[in-house]
Amino acid sequence: MSIDRAIKWLLPHENRFFLYLDSIAASAIGAADVFMRFREANDRDEFRKIADALRLKEQETDELAHTLYEELDKSFVTPIDREDLHELAHALDDILDAMDNAAEQIYLFKLPKLTDNMRELVRIQGEAVREVAKCIKRLQDLRQVDEIRVHIIHVNSLENEGDKLYRKSLEALFDNMIDPIELIRQKEILDALEDAIDSCENVVNVIRSVVVKNG
Repeated sequence: MSIDRAIKWLLPHENRFFLYLDSIAASAIGAADVFMRFREANDRDEFRKIADALRLKEQETDELAHTLYEELDKSFVTPIDREDLHELAHALDDILDAMDNAAEQIYLFKLPKLTDNMRELVRIQGEAVREVAKCIKRLQDLRQVDEIRVHIIHVNSLENEGDKLYRKSLEALFDNMIDPIELIRQKEILDALEDAIDSCENVVNVIRSVVVKNG
């Protein structure tokens, strides 16, 4: 029996959606663990290996999201609004897309190594993804709304930390950088890293809306 068929047999129909969301969130954690390897990587060959591994994770998550969309199309009863389920899956998938894009930028722009601030942005991303996954895990039991809100606040705090570090990095870049090509490639990478962190906040914004509508 396939895993998908086993899920359908073991769980009430409406509960499957939470399992699919948990699976997408777990895939995001796996991708974040790969992404965190950028903190220790020091050459372009290592960057390429990380980017390739992230691309595989991104494709895996696409398949999980597609499975959820198919289930939505076949279901009359859902535990929360089908539009919210679709938006949650899409927002989670966007986290993978953003990390994949950042990895590609790091590799394609041929940066010899990440700056200290870039490494910190990678660290913030890793923490934010794990907080998002904790929110998703608790979403099927809205009696845990207080815990969900704690993790939402943590993601918001991490996004604020990342935003400050991004602005600080840009300021230093434009104050000190002489080579315009180096400035452009570092700015593009910083933009991609900030976008990845923003994608985590986008998910918790959807979760906050779901909690309000179903609380």
